[in-house]
Formats: sequence, C-alpha cells, structure tokens
Amino acid sequence: MRNDSGKSPDGEKTHSPQPEIDYAPKTYTLREQIILGVKFVSAAGIIFLMLWLF
Repeated sequence: MRNDSGKSPDGEKTHSPQPEIDYAPKTYTLREQIILGVKFVSAAGIIFLMLWLF
C-alpha cells in the first residue's frame, strides 16, 4: 500500500524534489507564428479604425 500522506514510515516528512523551471523561450511553429501575426495586425487595424472614425 502506498503512503500518500507525505510522511515516511518513521514519521518524518519527506520532500519531493521540485521540478526544475525551464526559462528557455518557447519556440513557435510556423502556423502559430502566422496566427499570432494575424491577431496583431487585426488588433492594430481595429485600433486604427476606431481612431480614424471617432
């Protein structure tokens, strides 16, 4: 039977090793880059259109 309470059989708490944080920048696929570019251009277009009309 597994001991899920976080304590070892002798009563001491065990610390599970923390996962190491990866600070490397994420690499995006070409499809993700295109979608992100379309989103940025459309957002800029909407802002420009709002400034132009109002």
